[in-house]
Amino acid sequence: MNSEISGSVLIVDDEINIRKGLRTMLSKDGHTIRDAGSGEEALEIVQSFACEAAIIDIRMPGMQGTELLYELKALRPFLAVILLTGHGTLRTAMTAIQEGAYNYLLKPAKPDNLRQSVREAVIVSRRQRQEAQLINSLRSGLQQLETLPSGVAVDADLPGRERTAVYLVGALHIDDRAHSVRRAGEEINLTPSEYDVLLVLAQHPGQVVDYVTLVKLGLEYEAEPWEAKELIKRHIYTLRLKLEPEPTAPRYIRNVRAVGYRLDAPS
Repeated sequence: MNSEISGSVLIVDDEINIRKGLRTMLSKDGHTIRDAGSGEEALEIVQSFACEAAIIDIRMPGMQGTELLYELKALRPFLAVILLTGHGTLRTAMTAIQEGAYNYLLKPAKPDNLRQSVREAVIVSRRQRQEAQLINSLRSGLQQLETLPSGVAVDADLPGRERTAVYLVGALHIDDRAHSVRRAGEEINLTPSEYDVLLVLAQHPGQVVDYVTLVKLGLEYEAEPWEAKELIKRHIYTLRLKLEPEPTAPRYIRNVRAVGYRLDAPS
């Protein structure tokens, strides 16, 4: 496990032994840990603890994990939340993702899976924060352009980015100009990372995009093949939950074993 990526992590579980175990395990990876035994206590902690990732038990006395997820995201918009539960179904997984969870794991989660998920969550949290800062900077720049004296010509094309386009793959309509995705006319809400990964696939319809390329272009992260496969599969999982009519039998995003993924138009 690569421990170079470490961040600030909040653990919320009403069972003290679970909290202690997670705290010990994640501290060894260099993460800064705070833990809480209830949702109410967690909300107090985040007032002064700028956590990047959170591990939350869904079923707790008082405030449930999904309620806490909503409250935490309101306070820390870029927080990547991993929900834990002992009773999982596809329906609860989809609900968790739709509510804004980054990941959803069954208890007891395998240590390596949990450590990897936390590491990915920290990366995603930082990337979303950087994206928001960049967007704010661009908006500020555009406002300054509006104050320029008349007669000054401004090139609207930003350097380093290809011209925007519309991509049609089956019932999927991806408009990079509007940064929107629709399936059969219905708008699909994607995170910035999910959108970027889908866009890379849409730019190569019917072609296999390998794991390393997907991570490099979609997540802007350099990774070894084994690491890239682990990093990208969580994004593919959440994309399938949102895009596929039947996520367990994907028709759009197809896996090519040991190579990568391709975006197909269902026949």
